[in-house]
Amino acid sequence: SNVEGTTRLLELSAKHGKDANFVFASSSSVYGGSDKQLFAETDAVDMPVSPYAATKKACELLAYTYHHLYGMHVAGLRFFTVFGPR
Repeated sequence: SNVEGTTRLLELSAKHGKDANFVFASSSSVYGGSDKQLFAETDAVDMPVSPYAATKKACELLAYTYHHLYGMHVAGLRFFTVFGPR
């Protein structure tokens, strides 16, 4: 699962502490059912509309927690589909 795999990788990275750089794939799904045309990192993403979106949001929260606890540098990339609307 997304959460288990990300947690395992965060644990491995945490062994390097402040020297760790952790980049992970998130998803535009975390924006939920928003009707906005343009999204921003500061948009609220606390109402996922699918289990997949919820796991991606959980991974973002885990990454922040490891940053806070171990001083790791973390970056989550929120990929959007390249195929357009359904």
